[in-house]
Amino acid sequence: MNTPSRRKQWWSHAPRRPSRTALTLAVAAALVSATPSAAVTPSKATGASPASAAADNAVCAVPEEPGSFKDSTGSAKVTVTDVGKDCLRTYKLVSSVTGERVFKEAPGKPTLRSGSVLLDALYAMAHDDAEQNKTARVTDDSYNDGKPIDCPGGCYQTGKLWTYVWTRDVSYSADLGLTAVDPQRMRNTLAFKLRERRDGSGDTQIIQDTGTGGSYPNSTDRVVWALGAGEIVNWLPDGERQAFATKAYDAIRNTIEHDRKVVFDKGDGLYLGEHSFLDWREQSYADWTKNDVATIATSRSLSTNVAHWAAIDAASRLATGAGDKAAADKYRGWADDLKGALRKKFWLPEKGQFSQMLSTEQDTSPVNRYDALGTALAVLTGVATPQQAEQAVRNYPQTPYGPSVFWPQQQGVQPYHNNGIWPFVTAYMMRAAAKTGNDGVAVQQARSLVRGAALLGTNKENINLLDGSAKTAINSDRQLWSVGGMMSMVQQSIFGIDAREDGLHIKPFLPAQLRESYFPGGERAALNGVNYRGHKLNVELDIPEGRGEDGAYQVQSLILNGKEMPVGTAITEDMLGDGKSTLVVKLAKPAAGSGHKAPKPVDLSSKEALYGPTTPDVRRVAAKDGRLQLSVNVGEEKPSRVTMDVLRDGKVIAKKVPVTSGTQEWTDTTSRPKDVSHCYSVRLTYTSSGNTSQHAKPECYWGPDDDRVHKVTGVDFEATGGRKSSNENGVYYANWGTAPGDKLAAHITPKATGDYLLQADAAVGGEIGTGVSSGMKMLRVYDDATGELVTEDVIAMPNTGSWSKVKGSTFAKAQLTKGKKYRIELVQHRLAVNMGYFQHNALYKDTRSGPFNGSNVFAIKALLKKSSTAGSK
Repeated sequence: MNTPSRRKQWWSHAPRRPSRTALTLAVAAALVSATPSAAVTPSKATGASPASAAADNAVCAVPEEPGSFKDSTGSAKVTVTDVGKDCLRTYKLVSSVTGERVFKEAPGKPTLRSGSVLLDALYAMAHDDAEQNKTARVTDDSYNDGKPIDCPGGCYQTGKLWTYVWTRDVSYSADLGLTAVDPQRMRNTLAFKLRERRDGSGDTQIIQDTGTGGSYPNSTDRVVWALGAGEIVNWLPDGERQAFATKAYDAIRNTIEHDRKVVFDKGDGLYLGEHSFLDWREQSYADWTKNDVATIATSRSLSTNVAHWAAIDAASRLATGAGDKAAADKYRGWADDLKGALRKKFWLPEKGQFSQMLSTEQDTSPVNRYDALGTALAVLTGVATPQQAEQAVRNYPQTPYGPSVFWPQQQGVQPYHNNGIWPFVTAYMMRAAAKTGNDGVAVQQARSLVRGAALLGTNKENINLLDGSAKTAINSDRQLWSVGGMMSMVQQSIFGIDAREDGLHIKPFLPAQLRESYFPGGERAALNGVNYRGHKLNVELDIPEGRGEDGAYQVQSLILNGKEMPVGTAITEDMLGDGKSTLVVKLAKPAAGSGHKAPKPVDLSSKEALYGPTTPDVRRVAAKDGRLQLSVNVGEEKPSRVTMDVLRDGKVIAKKVPVTSGTQEWTDTTSRPKDVSHCYSVRLTYTSSGNTSQHAKPECYWGPDDDRVHKVTGVDFEATGGRKSSNENGVYYANWGTAPGDKLAAHITPKATGDYLLQADAAVGGEIGTGVSSGMKMLRVYDDATGELVTEDVIAMPNTGSWSKVKGSTFAKAQLTKGKKYRIELVQHRLAVNMGYFQHNALYKDTRSGPFNGSNVFAIKALLKKSSTAGSK
């Protein structure tokens, strides 16, 4: 898995970068020429569900022909070595890359009969991987001294290497294929990640895993739990569904209400926090962020914001089910507003893509970089408009081995998220392609999933996109969300099985190219033994004869137990009865001209096609002749190969500026340095490919000699708690913020009326890459004369890695008046809590004795961003 606490031991063992000289587009040709498996029985009998014990013997016969896969990187062959009771097969997979593996289809689990031994086997292998991840007790070295912890009712561990339950992994696994296979175990697994507060006051919330800078609120994607929970509610039988829905509603409601007060920015209507799942910051963020986590904590990422939308949407629907109309309406309003903000602020019309993020508080412009998971989630949730969805799926870059999890790649960073393909993300992209009807993209995703599982002999955590191998920084066998991704390809995409509140919807998406690749002779494919709320259902695809060049087969009719129903009918429990039911989906040939051309894979041998430029540097912003001038360094990039965009206060103000040298000056002729403390960033773009760099670290003009920064140091604090101390960084209060009554106060008198950013400078000694104890405090501003509260907001002081390393916190915002005296306080508060305050982390190594929320605070600052004269013009 990918959380930093488990990753740490691998950091010093970066794999050697493979040579790119042999990685050309020839790989793509080899990939798409994978040898198709032969049909194993007469076409009408292939996969047909036996109606009785006297079913045709051909259905259970051992297929004569093996399944096979081959490309330039290796080959795999699958044979059926035995067929046992109830036609359950034993498979042997032999890979030139990983060797031999034998596995069996399990009693009571769905089986695939597609006419392709390869596809049937890989689906069975996913079930075998899932079986091996079943456990009654989980372990992790950071919890309970490494001793086992009970998971009531039994749950899934995250993978072979990751023997614990991690929120995002299991949530995405549940939303993909695993819930349909075992909804009770998935329910137990997700329930393991809900906990109340340790002080006995209740408030059950979703747990954010260990992570960047001490976890929450730097990372806020715990809300993906709601995606998995929603799927579970729709699969559980009647006797169990309501109890879990009640539990889920309580946890989701408490979590989104807390997040609304802590990580929601009212100004732009978005949620703050790191990318979902891309939580190894050096991999997907600019290098300058890696030791300054507050910059990541103030970013707005696409994937995490869509996850927040999904949680709010789930809360609205669950509130409706609970009869709480007022809450349902409130949350629906939140969801609608967030959807509008996402569509507006993340969409890049010139690129036909969603931006991966708005990079940080002082540079809220969207980056020209993309995120496959965020894109797919935006499409699947309906956050994207239909037009945005179609363009985003069609335009997302593909490589010979599948889609990278973000684009473009970063130079000098080892393969993991960077230069990485993650099968669970690929599965989400396939679902998004199915939703938008893009058969070309869907086929590419399916081939990537098949290739990885066949050659690697398991559902690996990730794949190196440079050579298609498993040689990445960390990689686990039978990774749970990869297992769910393989199941999703079959269940959700090809067979189109979708459990909703009103029943089971079946809308297969079978591209003609997939049919030709994997079961060219078959006219019947079946997914047998789907367990829907205790009822067994076989879903059979009746495929028309003849070859199809492109496009996807269209659903013509549904026939349940011999009775035809209108297309789109929801299948309810009452329709299924007590025995085994069969749904035949009759497909029609693809409509003429309905096919979509697959994107041409990126040339891996071309640096500028695969990577973005290195991150530039704004070294100085200074006033000159009444305007602001930037000094920019473009590093090692050749000036003739790149152009530069200039960004100011979250907007692009100059595009395609010629780059003339390693360091150059650029003057902003429209700047207003007398009124506004402008913040600048720049980015570089390769003219050959259009790939864009990360944004430079923002540099702001805070007036002559930084006179717009009002700074009060520890020398002048009024303090309750802690111990006044000093070191090379100045005077501070040590061991402060641990007791309930701890308080720091600073007095300021603004020299100008306007909008201010408020910030603390602090050191928090926890590891930068992990932990559960990010420093958090409530910042309050009072009118000193009247005692009136002007504003209050939670600020985060993330781990800095050492008690002697001082960094700025996240920001609070306030409008202050010239000449008035203000009192700025940092205090403990019920909202200003990290994950150490929840019962789940009573067993965590650093919080066994109790929550920790201490910081060494050196300064409190008020930074004038814009004067009132600027606002009036």
